[in-house]
Amino acid sequence: MAGEEQIKITQLVNLGDTYRVKISSQDEPLKISLALVHQHRLKEGIVLTPPQLTQLLAEAELDQCDQAAARFLAIREHTTGELREKLRRKEFSKDAIATIIKRFSERGLLDDAHVAAKLVRSSLEKNPSGRAYLIAVLRKKRIDRDLAEQTVDMILNGRDETALAVESLAKRWSSLRHLELERARSKAYSYLSRRGIGYRAARAAFEQLYNQEVEDSDH
Repeated sequence: MAGEEQIKITQLVNLGDTYRVKISSQDEPLKISLALVHQHRLKEGIVLTPPQLTQLLAEAELDQCDQAAARFLAIREHTTGELREKLRRKEFSKDAIATIIKRFSERGLLDDAHVAAKLVRSSLEKNPSGRAYLIAVLRKKRIDRDLAEQTVDMILNGRDETALAVESLAKRWSSLRHLELERARSKAYSYLSRRGIGYRAARAAFEQLYNQEVEDSDH
């Protein structure tokens, strides 16, 4: 409409692989990829319509969100929830984040089932733990509860909880073996409880290691 202020590109600065673009209606300059600059044939002085500006802003945000996600994933594997949270902290919109999450999932670069299984196996190798502890490990990584439970149950399938408790407690036994019996027992039960091991398995593990200690000391 006549009298409305025109939306102009007032500055276009080449920064290498991106451009800094100042637009008359925007308080802050935009960072826009070289591809978008060419796609929209941007240059200083051109006038944008409101729909063109809306589209440019949305595409520029997607570009920045994509690059941020790629940087995070280049450092290490992320779960979908972890990546979503990091992008949210970068103040990308929900729509942009959802689009990028879908894009990276379709590329096979986000795979919560793979990451969950890897985390559980790694945790068990470092220090055997019970079901509840392993599920908590996955939940801290923002993995969906159903997937966390399914993954832990699949990997623990057939593994005896008492055997896990013995393996875990054996790693701490040197700090318990010289304590008074009931104090050692209390500390052992508390430790195994924190590792998600139930009382019966904890008791059986303590008795097994304690009896082995007594037997060894008699020889």
